Amino acid sequence: MPLFRRTPKPPPEIPIELPSGEHVDRGTRATLLQGKLALKGALWMTNRRLLFYAERGDARWMVVPFAEVRSAGLYPAPGMTMGAPLSRRQCLCVETAQGEQVWWDFGERDEREWIEDVRARAAAARDAAVSDASTD
Repeated sequence: MPLFRRTPKPPPEIPIELPSGEHVDRGTRATLLQGKLALKGALWMTNRRLLFYAERGDARWMVVPFAEVRSAGLYPAPGMTMGAPLSRRQCLCVETAQGEQVWWDFGERDEREWIEDVRARAAAARDAAVSDASTD
């Protein structure tokens, strides 16, 4: 039996009403990494986009539509020095069509589960955009 048994916190409820046809598929507590800043909050995956809500700060929302995702992967946290916390050995990184990188840290097992969905949904959104452009 583990010495300290911690029950995982349930996925947070999304604090906004989503547009018609959009629904949340996954949610988790996460940390948005921006340079030396680490913003704690919650990350949700809907059928259309990734939504992050920070617990503190002026700009609370980070929204990445799947149509704008160029690539996604699991990489070591940027700018981490020796002795980095174990949870930051790998983080979910999404690169947008504009070349911006968005980094989230929320636990290796969950990140491995999320990465396949993010890649599949981004590919489906790109395919839909191509087929919509070809029908115009």
